[in-house]
Amino acid sequence: MTRTLLNKFNQYAFKISSNTVILSLREGYIALIPFFIVASLITLINQWLNISMKGVEHQFLEDFNVLVWGIFPVLTLMSFSYYLSKNLKVHSIASPILVFTCFTATTGYITISDGDLAINHRMGALYSLLMPVVCCYFLSYLERLRVFRLVGVSSISLFLRKHLNLILPYLIVTSVVLLLFPYIDMVADATVELLRSLNPHWNVFEKLSMQLIISHLLWFIGVHGDNTYQLLVSSELTGYYVLPDLISYNFFTGFVILGGTGCLWGLIVAAMFLKNGQHEKRIAAISSPLALFNISEVMIYALPIVFNPYILLPFLLCPLVNASIAYFAFYSGFVSVEYADEIPWFTPIFINGWLLTESVKGIVLQVGLVLINALIYFPFLKANRDNNLSGKALDVLMKRYTAGRLIEEGAEGSFSETQRKEQISAHSLKEVTEALNQGALTLFYQPKINPYNKHVVGFEALLRLTNKDGTVSGPWFLETLDQHNLLHIIDNYVIDQLEIDLEQFAKHGLKPKISFNISPQNLLTGGYRRIIKAFAKFPGQVEVELLESSYIEDFNKTVTIVDALKKNKIACAMDDFGTGYSCLSVLSKLNIETIKLDRSLLPEQLNSKSISLYTNLSEMISKLGFKLVAEGVETTDEEKVVKQSHIECVQGFLYFKAMPVEEAIYLYMTKGDLVDSNNMAKDKGEPVEE
Repeated sequence: MTRTLLNKFNQYAFKISSNTVILSLREGYIALIPFFIVASLITLINQWLNISMKGVEHQFLEDFNVLVWGIFPVLTLMSFSYYLSKNLKVHSIASPILVFTCFTATTGYITISDGDLAINHRMGALYSLLMPVVCCYFLSYLERLRVFRLVGVSSISLFLRKHLNLILPYLIVTSVVLLLFPYIDMVADATVELLRSLNPHWNVFEKLSMQLIISHLLWFIGVHGDNTYQLLVSSELTGYYVLPDLISYNFFTGFVILGGTGCLWGLIVAAMFLKNGQHEKRIAAISSPLALFNISEVMIYALPIVFNPYILLPFLLCPLVNASIAYFAFYSGFVSVEYADEIPWFTPIFINGWLLTESVKGIVLQVGLVLINALIYFPFLKANRDNNLSGKALDVLMKRYTAGRLIEEGAEGSFSETQRKEQISAHSLKEVTEALNQGALTLFYQPKINPYNKHVVGFEALLRLTNKDGTVSGPWFLETLDQHNLLHIIDNYVIDQLEIDLEQFAKHGLKPKISFNISPQNLLTGGYRRIIKAFAKFPGQVEVELLESSYIEDFNKTVTIVDALKKNKIACAMDDFGTGYSCLSVLSKLNIETIKLDRSLLPEQLNSKSISLYTNLSEMISKLGFKLVAEGVETTDEEKVVKQSHIECVQGFLYFKAMPVEEAIYLYMTKGDLVDSNNMAKDKGEPVEE
């Protein structure tokens, strides 16, 4: 039962993490990390050293904190809008401008007084997240409707046509938002007033719990929780005495929020002890200097904590636990307050503990709370590492939806170069671009089988396109992209996605051998370096399938590249041998390990001459020291010929079609060579490889 619930939670968590809005919000906040760091450091320096009061030339720093954090909502708006529009395949410049226009026209963020513009940063805080979602999704929907397209297929470029066709959708979105927003704002205002009218005569525990839970939930969805909470509730619920001589401000900064929102120091300590948590450790190391001054934005947005269901529970629990333990410590007299005035929120941990209590007991209490927080965070952080998307996996997930955008950027230049001579070719590129923009790239895996015992001995990674209707099609677009020198975009996606999928296999203790194709041009112009960088850490698991045209185009360079791959324990195979340029004389010069026999060599209707050719060719290639893979085996008669040729690795529809990585993992766990060798070892009483 527990395992079933955990699996369901993991599925739910993965869906949340891979949601387009969540991924876009994550990208938007990560893009703002330099802003967070610079703004926070300048604020700290000014407040610690009081620079603005020491000279007229630095007077502007006095207002810096208000100014820079005042524009935070619009920075969030623009950054989130940019990445959301990019991932929805709508124009990534026009869409943020549309969102900003609607936001400023409706929320009161920018006002006009006596002819001067003024910013009210407290207005529209929540709309900085809502407005991009409404506008970008609405624009994306209208843009796909042909009825709103002003220009069809014509001689103008893709780039110009796309922008002209934005005019009507742009106008409709703006009109609808401006007409409906007053009613939406009325509901929002009524809700805020209802919250403000809540009974302020709560006890201390209720006030503490309400403030911690609501502010942290707001942080969890990417909103500055502390400021927003103060906007939503009455002043009696934000400024109060926890004990007769302990104000809530000092209590929170000194003994609850240790290291910043969410008790960051506990999370940092937990990350440092997380085995194989390279991503978590790197983010913790980056966050530590800022956490010293209770600045938590880097960890919140880069780990991330925002919209991460694995971290939500400890993110809420740790401050509640700290508040309960610290309150009991003060109430019981174990620790006493010696300083009643406000101590700045940016005062480092231990220093603020000493200033508030003037006792080692205050520091001991803080140390104990950090360790408790670390223990609470650790199992959830481990679950996040094992099941959630982080680091490069998220980057690759975004690439599968944005390949069309990258190709479209290259398509404009390609169109300009070939406008007069290659109108038909440009039109085919348009079709490819639209198909990739509407669908999503993915990798499927076709098993390679030992025909004698039917064990899975490996896989071939095959590119697939998931269409907008959910159907899956093959890579019919590769030839067109090759004509326009855009195939490297697809190659890079395949390499990055395969790296992520190999890590998924590794999480299940599996190390299958997986082959994949790369275009000859990309390989010869430096693509092999990317392959080495991605797969050197998977020694003996990856095989690059080359076309014979790679050798024909530049034999010596191809030999050098293959040797470089082999030095990094990355094997190479010749794909589709028996088609195109295949020449027997080149076999004696090849420095690869495997030859893949094309399906076209398989005998039709058991033709005796074809059988003889296939078996003798297989025998000759084997004697030259190459391993053999038979491709395209679809019938039992073809399997007999393959067995007759003593080929020990085949792939084809007779056994399995290509499948998603999750199915491939399950298949290899149940029918892979590793499973059989483990069973044999158990029978012999030998240790089993994990």
